[in-house]
Amino acid sequence: MNVTEIIHLIEDAWREVPYPGDDKIFTPDSYDDEDIVNYFGGTTWRGHSPANLRAHSSAFTFFTPEAFHYWLPAFMIATIQSPEEADVIDDYIARHLGAHHAPKGWTLFSPVQRQAVAGYFRFQIDRFGSAAEDERKALRVVQGIS
Repeated sequence: MNVTEIIHLIEDAWREVPYPGDDKIFTPDSYDDEDIVNYFGGTTWRGHSPANLRAHSSAFTFFTPEAFHYWLPAFMIATIQSPEEADVIDDYIARHLGAHHAPKGWTLFSPVQRQAVAGYFRFQIDRFGSAAEDERKALRVVQGIS
């Protein structure tokens, strides 16, 4: 797949996902020192710059499962379109989705969305070759979900 094809795959998979609501952005009892709620609150997953997403990449740690599910396409598209500017976002995506405790919110992902995430990892593996070990691990996790 090329850049345009993988982005379309992601966009199509998330086209109808509803906004999770401001009360489902940030995990309760956490301190929001990066202003994650104010940045993401009231926004869609579209139209975020890679630089802004990188500046708020700690969201991976504090997003609720609903928020992670909703904004994941923004992060994936940023790393595809502008890998240098997105910087560490690709690492965060792969490590978060490849962790042994992979997102508890996998039930929120439709089969088409899981296929899009797998397509994203295949694209990144093709792009980064032997340096894509985290992506390979995450792809195995995604493929193992029924």
